[in-house]
Amino acid sequence: MSTTEGSPPSTETSALYYKAVGSIVIYFTTVLSALAICIYRTRLTAHNALYCLIAVCSLFTTWFYIISWFQKEYVALGSDLDRFIIESDLFVQAYAIVTNTLPKWWWSSQLLILTGTALTCWSVEGQSLRLAALKNKTKTWTPTWWFVLLGFFGSMSVGGPLFLAQIDPVPKKQAHVRSVPTLLALLILLGEVSVMATPFLPSMSKPFTINLILTHTLFLVPSLMKFDPTNHKGWGTMSLPRLYFILSLIALVSHTMYTLPFIFSPIMPFKALYRALWFNHCQTSISADLVFNNVLAALYMVQSSRKLKKVRIGVVLSLVMPILSVSTILPLYLGWRERQLVEVPAEKDGDKKKK
Repeated sequence: MSTTEGSPPSTETSALYYKAVGSIVIYFTTVLSALAICIYRTRLTAHNALYCLIAVCSLFTTWFYIISWFQKEYVALGSDLDRFIIESDLFVQAYAIVTNTLPKWWWSSQLLILTGTALTCWSVEGQSLRLAALKNKTKTWTPTWWFVLLGFFGSMSVGGPLFLAQIDPVPKKQAHVRSVPTLLALLILLGEVSVMATPFLPSMSKPFTINLILTHTLFLVPSLMKFDPTNHKGWGTMSLPRLYFILSLIALVSHTMYTLPFIFSPIMPFKALYRALWFNHCQTSISADLVFNNVLAALYMVQSSRKLKKVRIGVVLSLVMPILSVSTILPLYLGWRERQLVEVPAEKDGDKKKK
């Protein structure tokens, strides 16, 4: 470790150094472990080939810019590795960079608010995969929280397509819409509130860091919960379409609130959004992640609506998605899809005769 005028490092500096090294080791161990497990458990088929392609393209694109940002931070700190390790709080700094102006937050907010929808979908479908694996002992499944860790610390557009690649492409009819525990819904919604509070806190401040940790905790816990989506217990559960509708409404209000200034304010032109996109490598990585998630959502909506023989719905929603945001459209589609999977009971002969 570098020291001033050749003096030995203080105990406090040594503690900070080893704490920082430990954090970096834990971070990259988590990311690489999650990536390795999710890839290892993914089997390439004709159905998920495009999902795998999106994951690969996103991985190389987003991490190219992330590593480039690391390099620039290293140079900015005098190319001193010890100083870089101690002084650069990269995880918190990354969020501070992409939230400290309105144009940057316009891009970042869509991705962060989309997290609530993604984790709801992953939690429900993950539990369905778990229950199917328990019934058929020959099947395997990857716990949802691995994809969550990959999305949190890597890229959402890498974890997302790898998760969708695990799901059966043929939709299964259900007796009624599925539900989630009320606690899970509450955690997801509180996570959304925490996301929306982010730009109102001073960047790199203690409240900003605490809120950041809170956001990730609120979104991580649902992926650890075990439940049966087909069980309904009154106040103990919430209808899945209802939760998706609330998430869509939250996203629409947020996106409208942050878009209106670019329409009516003379000091906030639309070209500011383009400049923010390339402000630095960290922001570009986040924005690229959002773009890949848009592509992923459009592909999923078109493919799954075609299986339901209502492909026009998927196409129309994909076309309006760039205007209303993926964080608004995707939960709206998922709620609609959930209701389409409900099997209508066949009419009895007596009922037909009465008609």
